[in-house]
Amino acid sequence: MVAVVHEELVRPQVMAAIEDLTAREASGILEVTGNPSGALYLDGGRITFGRASWVPGLAARLRAVCPALSGLAEPSPGQDAGDAAIAEFAVQRGYLTPAGLHELIRSVVVDAFLVLTIPLEVDSPVAAIRFNSTRTDWTETFPRLGIDLVRGEALRVAERMAEHGLTPTTAVVRCSLRAPAAVLTRDQWAVATAIGDHVTALDLAARRGAALSDTLECLASLTRAGLCAPVRVPRQPSSRTRGRALPDGAPSQPAPAERLPVRRPAQDRQARPKGPTDAWQGPTPEILHQVLDALKKLS
Repeated sequence: MVAVVHEELVRPQVMAAIEDLTAREASGILEVTGNPSGALYLDGGRITFGRASWVPGLAARLRAVCPALSGLAEPSPGQDAGDAAIAEFAVQRGYLTPAGLHELIRSVVVDAFLVLTIPLEVDSPVAAIRFNSTRTDWTETFPRLGIDLVRGEALRVAERMAEHGLTPTTAVVRCSLRAPAAVLTRDQWAVATAIGDHVTALDLAARRGAALSDTLECLASLTRAGLCAPVRVPRQPSSRTRGRALPDGAPSQPAPAERLPVRRPAQDRQARPKGPTDAWQGPTPEILHQVLDALKKLS
């Protein structure tokens, strides 16, 4: 057991720990206590599973993909054996192919890695980092993912978030469409229709049983198309940030929400915005860009 406890732990230290463990081809569980909290599971230096408090778990993701699994009992938080049992049941019954399950687990792992290792919020404390070196019993149902692949995908999502002033807890609202039309994919349309009053990517991902990273990507595209915008509220230093601080002279509210345009078959193509984005961008994206650049150099 290796334990690190310090009041000034930060997210990049979690990334440094997982990189060191993969380099040593370690097997075991790296647990992170804080907000968000979670764990990454290693088998011979490769990541085989992950979970985090801000991320829909494997059982929720499986139910979203395979509604027939909705009757199965929900595993208790941290019951990874329960997640594994549902995953194997889904493959045995033919609800999902082994390749499809590997892709789904890869998505869950990237989400967990994203929120546990990258400082996406000003206030996302890390209370402790602990590694329990133990033999793992994950079956071949679960993939073995290299650190370079997982880290690369997580950094790509974080960069997109920084470009559009988004974080998992940034509230967004629908906006009136400035252009005559917007072309959306099916997933973007599903996210757009679910946006209500001050909803966040965390809320949307949890409701839909969808990947947090995919939800953030959709919100970034919708923000660029002018269909939604981050809520412009003053930052509350005593609690977890859920918005962006206003620059001097900026309006306190985004454009009023209007009914979304009618979806047509052609909207299943990639969104192609034709005008400037309505999203407000404060100083935090620039800071996040600097952190991401530093993390790339370290890796």
